[in-house]
Amino acid sequence: MTDYEEYVEEAFEEKTTVFSVGHLFDKISRYNSTIIENNITGTLLFRGQANIDFPMDASIFRNNMISKETALINDLILQEPYEFGNHMTDFEQLVKMQHYGLPTRLIDVTTNPLIALYFACSDKTCEDKDGEILILIESLQRPTEKQVQYFAALAEYDGKSIEAFVDYFVQKGLINNALDYKEKNEKLENIFRTKYIPVVAPKNNERIKRQNGAFLLLGIDIEKPDYFLKNTFNLKDQLIKDFGDGIPRSLVIPQEHKQSILKELDIIGINEAFVYPELEHQTSYIKSKHHIKVGE
Repeated sequence: MTDYEEYVEEAFEEKTTVFSVGHLFDKISRYNSTIIENNITGTLLFRGQANIDFPMDASIFRNNMISKETALINDLILQEPYEFGNHMTDFEQLVKMQHYGLPTRLIDVTTNPLIALYFACSDKTCEDKDGEILILIESLQRPTEKQVQYFAALAEYDGKSIEAFVDYFVQKGLINNALDYKEKNEKLENIFRTKYIPVVAPKNNERIKRQNGAFLLLGIDIEKPDYFLKNTFNLKDQLIKDFGDGIPRSLVIPQEHKQSILKELDIIGINEAFVYPELEHQTSYIKSKHHIKVGE
């Protein structure tokens, strides 16, 4: 490797790697300056992943669970009808289900880069893997917006044909039945032209508040001929491409720096007890702080 090639490699590593909390702060400060100077619209969103090889997808997209999406939701509603009833919108149900661990078509993101950094470093099963922070610049939609209603409604759709797909949204009251079939189909194709929409998280639980949470609500890949069967996809290549604005959309957290970063985060109050306010996580954090192993 020539001196110039080595210089280029080091410069790229500096641009796309995070070694400490302060290092991340410096980068975010520069990104904010770039956004302001270039009048870039949108909100900076972050997602921390403990393994750089992880895809960017929703939990319901994994292990062929998409085929069980409607059954999972209906079973939970039948099991807990007072928790998930007609008083809630489809999106509100998904948020609550996500909170309690049911696989959904939501991806958690945050407006706080330190929360993303914590998630990129804290998974003990990935201690020997480089972590990653994914960066997005998005205009957040409100949960009441029409497109959010369409995307959230997908969760309870279980049809097997294009006709069933169109009719489902008519029955949901989202498409005017007075339109002819072609108009209805074109409307749906336009709505689902994007694979995801960023949505403001309702601050209705302490965990979302602490994590400065927001969501990516995933739809379907309308370009595939079987889209009416609810296909799955990985957003990563789409999200980390070069947008030409000088802001990298992926930052690497080297595995050898994870523990030191977690210690830095702990000093400023970003730790398991803060991120997860539930009592079991308070006790887990205290046990970890006193070096008490699981089972002791």
